[in-house]
Amino acid sequence: MSNQTEGRELIEAFFAAINLRDLDQCAAILAQLRSLAREHPAYEPWCTYFDGILISERDHDWAEAERTFSRLLQADLDPPLRGRVLIALGRIREYQGRWAEAICADEEALSIFAELGRPLDQAKIWKHLAISYRRGFTQGDFGPEALQRAIAYCRRALEVLEPIADPSPDVAWLKGSVWNTLGLICRSLGRWDEALDCYRQDLAICRSLDDRFGMGLSYGNLGEIYQKRGRDFWPQALEAYRAALSIIREFDDRYEETEALANLGFLHQEMGEYAQALDYYGRAIEIIEDLRVGISSAAARAGFFATVADTYANAVLLCLETGDLRRAFDLVEQARSRAFLDALAVRSLELARRVEAPTLSLAQVQAALPDDALLLEYFTTGLVEARDERPAARHPERHRFPPARTLIFAVTREGIEAHDAGVSPNDLRPHLLKSVVERHFLRPAIRRALYERLIGPIERLLRGRRRLYLVPHGPLHYIPFQALLVPDGDTLLREGGPQLVYSPSATLLLSRELREREPTQEPCLALGYNGVGETRLRFAEEEAISVARLTGGHALVGPSPKKETLFNQAARYRLLHISCHGEFDPQAPLSSALHLAPNESLTALEVLQRLRLRCALVVLSACESGLSRVRRGDELVGLVRAFLYAGAPALISTLWRVDERSTLALMERFYREVQAGAGFAEALQRAQLHLRSRPPFTDPYHWAPFILIEGHGP
Repeated sequence: MSNQTEGRELIEAFFAAINLRDLDQCAAILAQLRSLAREHPAYEPWCTYFDGILISERDHDWAEAERTFSRLLQADLDPPLRGRVLIALGRIREYQGRWAEAICADEEALSIFAELGRPLDQAKIWKHLAISYRRGFTQGDFGPEALQRAIAYCRRALEVLEPIADPSPDVAWLKGSVWNTLGLICRSLGRWDEALDCYRQDLAICRSLDDRFGMGLSYGNLGEIYQKRGRDFWPQALEAYRAALSIIREFDDRYEETEALANLGFLHQEMGEYAQALDYYGRAIEIIEDLRVGISSAAARAGFFATVADTYANAVLLCLETGDLRRAFDLVEQARSRAFLDALAVRSLELARRVEAPTLSLAQVQAALPDDALLLEYFTTGLVEARDERPAARHPERHRFPPARTLIFAVTREGIEAHDAGVSPNDLRPHLLKSVVERHFLRPAIRRALYERLIGPIERLLRGRRRLYLVPHGPLHYIPFQALLVPDGDTLLREGGPQLVYSPSATLLLSRELREREPTQEPCLALGYNGVGETRLRFAEEEAISVARLTGGHALVGPSPKKETLFNQAARYRLLHISCHGEFDPQAPLSSALHLAPNESLTALEVLQRLRLRCALVVLSACESGLSRVRRGDELVGLVRAFLYAGAPALISTLWRVDERSTLALMERFYREVQAGAGFAEALQRAQLHLRSRPPFTDPYHWAPFILIEGHGP
């Protein structure tokens, strides 16, 4: 056998094995191909390509798979292989919910296969483009126009596939998959009869191929249509959902089982059978909690984030409907934890698995709360990224999508209350995150209305409280609670008022399972860099020098490199202060960075991976340092969470671009209070009250962006 023939057969054998999900066989074939590549380097790119596939499908490490494919695309590849790598890259981005980036990769691959005259490959890509547009709409990232694009792509694929007589099993399966995708789109548009026809086409193809798993998925889709057609069709919906669950369990696919259970819970909830609904939601959540971060099937990854967010949200709302506040609170904590881990896994699967930890129950939270503290934990549902200005009756359908609610859980040592704030989280979301608008939420009328909605329902519980813990969710992360206007005209931050402490979750805030901290040797490390050009700051370096002087610490300022010093020496210091230009990346929050020197930036991902702290406090005195991307179901991911997980039990950051003069004045006062013996929350409260009493800093723009965040990482 010639080497060329052997190489081609190994490549075809790998594709056959991956279609059968025989990953051990794939690894064995790859080992043979690597041996061949030692003598024939032309096969090296194929080895790298297959390695990336195994990293994704076997190791479930999307971040490393994406890096592998991206590096490979920098080489001079033959067009067919380049097209395949682009398709693989698109799938990795699709799994992560990065729809626009997936579409870009698919469109580049499409142009390659169009030039090569390979219509079947084009049909596969059209299907994936349709899936990305549909899922992007379903998860609220795209507007309704995405559905029309998705339909057009399905039609183009069917124009290629339908005329093929006596298609091979692979082609028949692709045709059924396109019909299924078109049915999902028609369902979203409320075109029930068309959707049923599409699903029946897919079901017939699955039966002809004896594709039991595909039949299970088709039954689930049919159930959704019957459910949407109303009460008279609910028995048929129930029958279809049960058939889907039964078939899917034959294949031990935990994701699709979660989907089927969530569908049954949603149907029973709509039928008013709340006990059965909670039972099914509970079973779905048990599977979600049992699944480690990183899901085993490609289809699962593509939609798992939405399923998790919707299942938790619907279960929380139903628990409140039935008066089970304790279970609702526990689910909220679980939802926060899972959302953060799933978001973190997009960039580092190993890191996400390392920080997995159990959440606290309400009873544990109450036992850990100080007597004089009130915990306000917020939870939002039904957040839509893409805006649709049309009347609600004309909005396309998002299956299992929860109603838009902003919930308040007020917890003391003695009890818990839950309230609906009566405001949609979609009305609280800033329109832009590329450049944060400093005065968002700062108009007096808005601050007064937000106090009434978000604090007013539990105002009586604030009396006599020394500490107010705030756990925002969704777009509430952008709200400066300290600046909210009380009916008497003062703000929530006031003389004699409670000290405000923010946290990502009650679990992170109150967990007592902390590692013993060795005493630090030095008082403070202060880093400062003014920068250059348009972003140049005037007082960042002066601020770092002033902080070092006030604390008896060490300042590292100017253009000299600082990152390696930080990694190597930070654990020696009790206080870490960083004053520089910071930049928030809304599309890739873990790429958000602090600019420490020319051509030297510290990203959130580097903090998570390399920084280990034993300090008592980190201060990020930088533009946009406290911002984090929040999406439906997500928890904050950015520099704040990174430093908390690096070991900082407390952190001060900013919500928007901060005026340098007010920052310098506030920080000097804050450190004087700390050196005098005040706790961090009390010191920040005093510093902010001092600043707001001094013209020209009385406007909340100057004093309100600074927040203290507490949260003990693992």
